[in-house]
Amino acid sequence: MLTASSDLREYLTGFPSSFGFVYTDAQESVFFTDPRYAEGAKAALKGEFISVEIAKSEETVLDYIKSKKIRRLAVPLARLTMPQYEKLRAKRFKLTDSMPAFEQAMAVKSEEELSLIRRACEIAEEAYGLFLQELREGMTENECAGLLEYLMRRCGAQDRSFETIIAFGKNSSVPHHAPCGDRLMPEMPVLMDFGCRYGGYCSDMTRTVWFGSHPDEHFVAMYDAVYGAHMKAAENIREGMTGKEADALARDHLREKGIDKFFTHSLGHGIGINIHEKPVVGPSGKQKLCDGMVFSIEPGAYFEGQFGIRIEDSAYMENGRAVSFMKTDKKLTVLNR
Repeated sequence: MLTASSDLREYLTGFPSSFGFVYTDAQESVFFTDPRYAEGAKAALKGEFISVEIAKSEETVLDYIKSKKIRRLAVPLARLTMPQYEKLRAKRFKLTDSMPAFEQAMAVKSEEELSLIRRACEIAEEAYGLFLQELREGMTENECAGLLEYLMRRCGAQDRSFETIIAFGKNSSVPHHAPCGDRLMPEMPVLMDFGCRYGGYCSDMTRTVWFGSHPDEHFVAMYDAVYGAHMKAAENIREGMTGKEADALARDHLREKGIDKFFTHSLGHGIGINIHEKPVVGPSGKQKLCDGMVFSIEPGAYFEGQFGIRIEDSAYMENGRAVSFMKTDKKLTVLNR
């Protein structure tokens, strides 16, 4: 088996790098990297089953494999570039796809992986609490995004999980709004979608609050509906359900409220080394949920030109039920300043 994909390399070795290859057969496992990472990799992987070798190019790695008389090679086809694929074919390897095996293994977390994700969630929540204390009229979305990312690092994060989303007022009706120079004014919603990495693993969290003292009545009613959808899913997801069935718990609740058409994305996605992994928790989700899986629960409703609401926790399956990593209250927060 050979992989050059950075996330799959890190999954196999626990060592992050921008260049490298992991090769495994029945006799050995080798991490090929360039001189920039050699010392760090040897120290990090000391005593592990994997050896570290210097390789300045892909050709060096492929020549090594050919020297072992290997003919059949498992590779993650979905992660190969066309030039990589052509090089492997030129070397006359018979290729099989390792990606399904990776996806199946990565979907169910070990206790160590769960511990790392739990810490990433704790850091995100701690930073969120500090951020709310700093939120003031006149701040821009960009300023707020930078502040929240700084606070996550200050609290112990190694990096953000993804580009932080901060959306004020009507900007919150765009689910993946890119923060801009718009300034925070009284009596408007603030949507914050953020997360961090710890030990290579991600957290993901969204909260929507009201900045001001008099929340709009329609906003409050819609917030209550989305909150109800979140809790309906969080409290009733069970082992053996498909991602589609889990999604339906929240979607059906919003349908009862007459706003399901404003829920424009899936209920959730798997979380791990990548911010989006298996399982799919949405209308196309066929995989059954089981203990050890980690995923987001994030129903939302988006009213074009008015506002949007999303409430998201990272959760995991334990003893047949979904358990949230997050402790922060999900009921509507009103920041009267």
